[in-house]
Amino acid sequence: MTLQLTSWNVGALAPSIKRSKILQALRHHSSSLICLQETKLTVEEHAKLRRSWIGEAFSSPAAGKKGRVAMLLAKSFPGRVTLLQVDTLGCYVFVKVQLYDMTFLLLNIYVPNSYDHAFFSHLVSLCSTHLGTPLILAGDFNLVMDPTLDRSGGSSRPMGGGG
Repeated sequence: MTLQLTSWNVGALAPSIKRSKILQALRHHSSSLICLQETKLTVEEHAKLRRSWIGEAFSSPAAGKKGRVAMLLAKSFPGRVTLLQVDTLGCYVFVKVQLYDMTFLLLNIYVPNSYDHAFFSHLVSLCSTHLGTPLILAGDFNLVMDPTLDRSGGSSRPMGGGG
């Protein structure tokens, strides 16, 4: 059994032409699990995404148009979601999946640009309620290992740094 996961910061899916082109590209890709970050979709726009996708689609709604994440499962995905949790800030979608005789967790996150210790503490708490269950973590962490090499003229905030 082979599953392919795609994680993609799409930088806004609200324009219907862009959403259509990205969904078309994903349909031709062989991924079973797709994690999208920065979709910036409203609840209504996510409903359009769900109608356009063949398979299951989950998202984390939030006020405004910042962040937002979505998770798409291909129609051919052989597993089933047994638990779904999303936050109210549009920063994560967390699912527990039963696949044949195996259970695993999939967490798709979009970390806000400003470091927030409480956000990471909440994620650790969320995952710790499922100790012993394998976790696949995907997303956009908005952090860099070396600010000098990885940021162009921006913040000097290193990985895990406050700010």
